[in-house]
Amino acid sequence: MAAPAQLFENVTFVNEQERAYFAEAVLGQEVMQFLASSVGQFLHGCAKSKYDECRDQIFELDPYTSEGKKRYEQLKADAWAAQHFMQWCVEAIQSGDQAEAMLQQIESESGE
Repeated sequence: MAAPAQLFENVTFVNEQERAYFAEAVLGQEVMQFLASSVGQFLHGCAKSKYDECRDQIFELDPYTSEGKKRYEQLKADAWAAQHFMQWCVEAIQSGDQAEAMLQQIESESGE
């Protein structure tokens, strides 16, 4: 796939909103390609494993001791980091899908 900057060189946009939709749609496609790659699958698997591991360990500790409270806070932070990675990927794909739909709508309205 061509780099995003190269994609923009060959496209004439009606306005800046259309350019923004295009960029968002491209980003969504790139995230899907990344997640389909071996690196993307590895990192997604790491994030999911880390989240599950933290969730399981949280139930095994005593958050009312000094050591347990520190460990709880660290596990919670690690779980949030993993969850945010996965959520950001989902949001980028969903935003890309919505942007693509908006581009199709713009195209159909201009063709009428």
